[in-house]
Amino acid sequence: EITQWCFGGLPLVGKLDKLLGDKTYVVVLQNNTELRPSGGFMGSYVVLSAKGQGLSDVRIEDIYQPDGQLVGYVEPPAPIKKAFPFGSWKLRDANWDVDFQVAGEQIAWFLEQGGEKVDGIVAVNLSLVDKMLEIFGGVNTVTYDEQVTAQNLANLAQTYSEVHKEKRDFLGAVGAALFERIKGAKLTEEIKILKLIYEQLQKKQILVWMRDQELEARIQELGWGGDLGNYGGDYLYIVEANLGANKANCCVTRSVVQSIDGDKERVSIRWENSSEFSDPKPPVFWGGNYIAYIRVVIPAEAVISGAEKYDIEERGRFKIVGFWITVPAGGSAVAELSYEDTKRLSDEEYRILVRRQPGIDSFPYKLVVDGKVVVSDTIDRDKEYTWT
Repeated sequence: EITQWCFGGLPLVGKLDKLLGDKTYVVVLQNNTELRPSGGFMGSYVVLSAKGQGLSDVRIEDIYQPDGQLVGYVEPPAPIKKAFPFGSWKLRDANWDVDFQVAGEQIAWFLEQGGEKVDGIVAVNLSLVDKMLEIFGGVNTVTYDEQVTAQNLANLAQTYSEVHKEKRDFLGAVGAALFERIKGAKLTEEIKILKLIYEQLQKKQILVWMRDQELEARIQELGWGGDLGNYGGDYLYIVEANLGANKANCCVTRSVVQSIDGDKERVSIRWENSSEFSDPKPPVFWGGNYIAYIRVVIPAEAVISGAEKYDIEERGRFKIVGFWITVPAGGSAVAELSYEDTKRLSDEEYRILVRRQPGIDSFPYKLVVDGKVVVSDTIDRDKEYTWT
C-alpha cells in the first residue's frame, strides 16, 4: 500500500493505471544543507521501475554518472557559469529554475541524455530521510557497519562522498536498509510514514513533475508541482541557491520584513551564518561562508528602484529579480529590494501570497503597512494574507 501511495498519493489512486504499468520514475535526493531552488544539491537519485501494480526494480545512482554520457556543450544559466566558469551545464545543477514545472522537465532531459527513461521526477530532501529515520530510530547499514540516524546522516553522507568517494554506495546502503525497514514496518509506523509524506507534499518539501499531461495537471491542482502559479494579488517568493560549493546552509537562517507605504514596497532580507569556520574542515565540518544567488519573485507590474543592479526576468504574471549575496561565517548580511506597484492601490482588498522555498524549514516574516505591523508570522509553508 505504501508503494502505491508514494507514487502519487491517495488523491491519485483513481489514476493508478496511468501511474503504474511500464513506467520509470526518478527520485532525486537533494542535500538541503547546500540549498538549491527545488530544495538542495542533487547528489544521488533513485530509479523506480514500475510494472503491473508494483515495483519491479529499485536502484540508486550517483548524480555524476549521467553527466559522463552527455555529448556536446550545454550553456549554463549565467549565475552557474559565473560560479563554475569551466564546463558545460550538467545534471547536478539542473534543478535551477524557480518553477519546478520547468526544472523537472530539464532534470528529465539531462537524465535521458545519460540513457535513463523518465516518466516522472520526484524531488525530496535529506531532511525527509531524516524524519523517516526518526520514525524508525535509525537503521543499520550492514555493508558499512554504520548505525545511521537523523543526527548523523548528513555528515556521514558527506564524509563518504568527499573523503571516501563512496557516496552512491553509502546512500545506496542507507536506502536499501530504509526500504527493508519500511517493508517490515508496523501499522503504526506505516501511518506515521503516510502522514509524513502527505505533510511534506502539502508543505511543498516534496515536488513532483509528470511527463503525462493529465497527471501533471492533477499534480498542479493538488499543489504538489512547485510551479509559480497564477496568483493575481501581491506575491513574494524568495529563492536561494548556494553556489559556494559547501554545505553552509547547515548554519544559515534568514528573516524577512516587507514594508508597504502607498504604492511603494520594500523587502528586507537578513541572513545569519553561525558557521564557526569560513571553509569546510573535513570530516568534521562542511559549512563555511555562504555565497548565494538570490531570486525574488514579485508581481510583473512592479517597477524596481535601481533596476540596473539586478538581473531581471519577466515571466507571465511575475518579475524575477536576481542578485548575489555573501554571508560570512560568524556574520550576517542584509539585502533590500525596493519597488513601486500602483496596481494594488486600485484593489479594494489587499491580498498577498508569501511562499517558502523547499529545503528551508521556516523563516520569520513581518508585513508592515503604513508603519503598522499587520502580520508577524512564521512562514513554514505558502501562506496567504488579506485585509481591507
